[in-house]
Amino acid sequence: MAASERQATFLTMTNGWRGSARLDADDEVVRFYDELHEPLYRYFLYRGLPADDAAEGVQETFLRLFQHLRARGNRTNLRGWIFQVARNLIRDEFKSARHKRTEQFDVTGERGRGDHADPRGNPEEQILRLERLRRLPLSLENLTTQQRECFLLRASGLRYREIAEVLGVSVSNVGELVQRAIDQLREDLR
Repeated sequence: MAASERQATFLTMTNGWRGSARLDADDEVVRFYDELHEPLYRYFLYRGLPADDAAEGVQETFLRLFQHLRARGNRTNLRGWIFQVARNLIRDEFKSARHKRTEQFDVTGERGRGDHADPRGNPEEQILRLERLRRLPLSLENLTTQQRECFLLRASGLRYREIAEVLGVSVSNVGELVQRAIDQLREDLR
């Protein structure tokens, strides 16, 4: 969807809201959407939501951003704020009965069918890569909760400072947690 189409969608959604607050919020939401919708979608997937729920989570997150900006909410570190909203949505989803009825994330994409061949490398290298991908979700589960959160937020594009604000820890603690997560994953995936 082009930026002008997204802006038209937001204007339609907010028909009846008047004033510059609406226009400022529209522009800012479109800007953040362009920048963060893909990393945010991946974050939802990494955390175990099915693709449909991940797409819905992205929409809900940006709707909340729009409402926050329209209400002239705090604009300090909106990237971190967006991922904090996503984190809360994921937590709520896992608490709901709906999540208990859905399938868990599968990195192969098709319920165990590992037919995503890497066009680079020989067949042996491709098999080794696929095996590592299959083991990745289990390896992520072996991390501590904080290590996993820090790693996934970092993989989604947040800076250490932003992760620290989302999780309520120090920046140096984030660095240590990310490094420990990387070391643990490297060890598990050898």
